[in-house]
Amino acid sequence: MTKKLFVLFSVGIVYCAAIAWQAAASPRGLWVTRFDYKSATDVIQIVQNARSLGANQIYFQVRGNATVFYPSKIEPWAWELNNGSPETIGKDPGWNPMQVALDESKKQGLELHAWLNVFPGWRGAIPAPKGTNHPWVVHRSWFMIDHRGVLLRPSRSFYSFLSPGNPEVRSYLGSVFGELAQNYPRLDGIHMDYIRYPGRTEVGNFRDFSYDAASVNAFKKIYKKNPQYDLPEWQRFKCDQVNASIQAIRDAIRSVTTTIQLSATCFADISRATEEKGQDPREWLKKGLVDFVVPMAYERTSEGLTSRLEAWNQSFDDSFFGKMAIGLNVDFNNESECVRQLEYVQKQDYGGIVLFAYSSLFPQHKANRKAELIRSVWHEQLLRDLLQNSSPPLSQ
Repeated sequence: MTKKLFVLFSVGIVYCAAIAWQAAASPRGLWVTRFDYKSATDVIQIVQNARSLGANQIYFQVRGNATVFYPSKIEPWAWELNNGSPETIGKDPGWNPMQVALDESKKQGLELHAWLNVFPGWRGAIPAPKGTNHPWVVHRSWFMIDHRGVLLRPSRSFYSFLSPGNPEVRSYLGSVFGELAQNYPRLDGIHMDYIRYPGRTEVGNFRDFSYDAASVNAFKKIYKKNPQYDLPEWQRFKCDQVNASIQAIRDAIRSVTTTIQLSATCFADISRATEEKGQDPREWLKKGLVDFVVPMAYERTSEGLTSRLEAWNQSFDDSFFGKMAIGLNVDFNNESECVRQLEYVQKQDYGGIVLFAYSSLFPQHKANRKAELIRSVWHEQLLRDLLQNSSPPLSQ
């Protein structure tokens, strides 16, 4: 064998070994939105591309706004799968994205985390059709109302939201997540997004949520006063309702299986998250409500990312860092910035990284320059993990 062939052969062996090691190496995830696929062929290509990138986890979106991308007895099929309009909500598309993603992920040796938006109830100028079992149609009292008594209506740019202060909503969400765990026990994880209230200026002028009857009555029963946006008790109440929703979801999953992990995205600015959005990831981890959190550290510069994560770290004991997978945005950052941020996070003691999102790296399922650079960084990390974990034990 020539020297050149030997080198190529050796590199090939190491590369194959590194790929085989992916499942046991440090977590490297990729978010795949519900807009990234229309067919089973799309899903299969997505999983294969994720593996080629060096990812060992896929966060695959299967619930957007109380419609789902798998057969359910509780919620209707998502109309987007039928290439039509909201009038086709509930129509079986003839294939199961959740099952295809699960089967292909297992085949490729990747973890699959089913990604669900939790509180969003509907989005778009066209309303959910009457006669369907969608919550916006049959349970309008479940939805959020602002401090003026105005219902949060869906629009082209934002969702209506289910209110976590309503115990019927929490029970309903538990049934949705429990059904998913029951039907797909091979899932590695279930991932919660939009597990929060809207921000005060997220839908235009100042609007504080939610003053629906169930929430107001519950608050008054506890605190003997009316809710008001600047009351510390009101901020505390909102965090408690989100916590109770997560608890209901976790209980429903655990009644089925103890093997599926539960995770949640959260804002990396803890002060704003707790004051406006009812998110307190510190409590989620301390109380064991989730197995890990994914703070969305979406910054446009490495300096901004460093500052954000340093502030984030101050809110947690070091023992929790292994239960954090840092979310990085590869959409609005250029190629060199993506690499700098990725390399910075890899040097820290966090439990993983998740990139948003697939389509920013594989437009039309073709790897772009960002994908090629990230692949180099992750494959380098793969080799380091492989060499570190395959080293013989020290002599005794």
